[in-house]
Amino acid sequence: MELRRSRPSRQLAQQVLVVVLALLCVVLAARGAYDAGLTGFGYARSPGQLAADRRLHHDFEKIRREFVATVPPGSRVLIDPPLEHLWLQRFSEFTALAGGTVVTDRRDADYRASLVHRDTPVGRRFDVELTLLEPTVLQPTVLD
Repeated sequence: MELRRSRPSRQLAQQVLVVVLALLCVVLAARGAYDAGLTGFGYARSPGQLAADRRLHHDFEKIRREFVATVPPGSRVLIDPPLEHLWLQRFSEFTALAGGTVVTDRRDADYRASLVHRDTPVGRRFDVELTLLEPTVLQPTVLD
């Protein structure tokens, strides 16, 4: 008498897939909880870092409000000079939230956005300088 091994049934494969996905969800949730715990512990050990993060968040919100108040919808904004990744992303977001478009050529821009930072006794503070640019008028070329 010969014993044949059958392939795993479809139901068993589905059960294994569900277990694997559930374990993946548990691992991802545990990772998030671990990161949140480390962040909370870091804030408890270093209240100065929490204050610095709050100041940075305050500066983000202040700059966002200034973008919305200054840049009319449909405007083209040049971010100048090119900024580090965090501020470049934020300025791009603020421009989009104000209904504008980020451009890379000064000739196409209506506004220039520059990051201004100053060192204070409580840490570095940030602000934005929005400059209305004059349209570039191309001069006709005279051929002799």
